[in-house]
Amino acid sequence: MGKSRTLLAAVAVVLALAAGMGVYAYVAGADDRAASRVQTVEAFVAVGDIPKGTTGASALQDGLIAPARVLRGSVPGAAVTDATVLDGKVAASEISAKQFITAASFVAPSDAGGSSLAASIGGKELVAVTVAFDAARSLAGQIAPGDRVDLIAARESGSSYLMHGVKILAVGTETAATATGGQGQPSATAASTGLVTFEVTPDAALAIVAESRADTLYMTLQSLSGAANATSTAVTTP
Repeated sequence: MGKSRTLLAAVAVVLALAAGMGVYAYVAGADDRAASRVQTVEAFVAVGDIPKGTTGASALQDGLIAPARVLRGSVPGAAVTDATVLDGKVAASEISAKQFITAASFVAPSDAGGSSLAASIGGKELVAVTVAFDAARSLAGQIAPGDRVDLIAARESGSSYLMHGVKILAVGTETAATATGGQGQPSATAASTGLVTFEVTPDAALAIVAESRADTLYMTLQSLSGAANATSTAVTTP
């Protein structure tokens, strides 16, 4: 009787091991079957930030662009999958790290535009307008590209706000991307020009030019906390 019980126990152990192996094989096979149904493609992705005007060849050579194996459904329809299409082209605007490289990311040099100023304008409905200020009307020159200011029209009949939250695109010829004064500040040379470029709507540009020609335009500086999510708004004035 004791031998029979021992034999039955041994058989039970063997059957349990066999069942366990069967479950493992099934699970492993399920994983393999699931993996076979996942479709991936190779697309090019920005490894680091790519400045506007960078050639496709240099971006590839410097390791700023690399192929990545990604899920087919996550790739934009115009994603670049063949590096040869970047030959002879330049970055149309700054490309951020981890961004897919698409057909619109690199264009012919003749279509790229010639300045970082154009690349810094936030939307097609906006324009850049430059006017001159003296130190008293421009916060003693203590402004930098990216700052937000409110514009005041100081007329003989009285002063009033012209618009709020206007973004400064450039001081002198220096944008946020090209400022050389350190910590995002313009150089002393750029600041001394008195030239300030704003990002505004076309109608706001007309109003700014008119007040500038009349020497009635002043600016006040918004705090960094107040300017963080600000947008430019015009004020109706008499």
